[in-house]
Amino acid sequence: MTRSVRILAFLLVTTLGAYGCMKAPSTPSTAAIQNTKLEKLEEEYRSAITTREQLRQKLLAAEQDAAAQKKALAEANSAAAAERDALKAEVKARTGERDALQGQYDTFRKTLRDMIGTADTAVIKLNLPAHTESAARSLSDRN
Repeated sequence: MTRSVRILAFLLVTTLGAYGCMKAPSTPSTAAIQNTKLEKLEEEYRSAITTREQLRQKLLAAEQDAAAQKKALAEANSAAAAERDALKAEVKARTGERDALQGQYDTFRKTLRDMIGTADTAVIKLNLPAHTESAARSLSDRN
């Protein structure tokens, strides 16, 4: 290559390079990009604040519900304890009644045995036929 061709090539490359550097970029300016990013961040911030407030209200409602349930549980426990105590007292009273009736029944049975013994003794003294097995069966059949 000759010297003139080299110089022309050099000038062409230099001119094209200068033209490319002087041409304005087709992208928006950095200020516009920053404004767009700022608007986006502000919108995200407002959204985060709204979400935080909604979650705070849900938390408050959940805490109130938990307190109400705790109060209802305490009331139910106290009612159950009162009912348990009443039932214990009733069982104790019924047990006392049962024991009293059992004592009366035992006394009644003992009195009947004594009366039967006294009657048998009186029959023996009168020389009447004694209480027999067939008479006992007939008495039990009647009952």
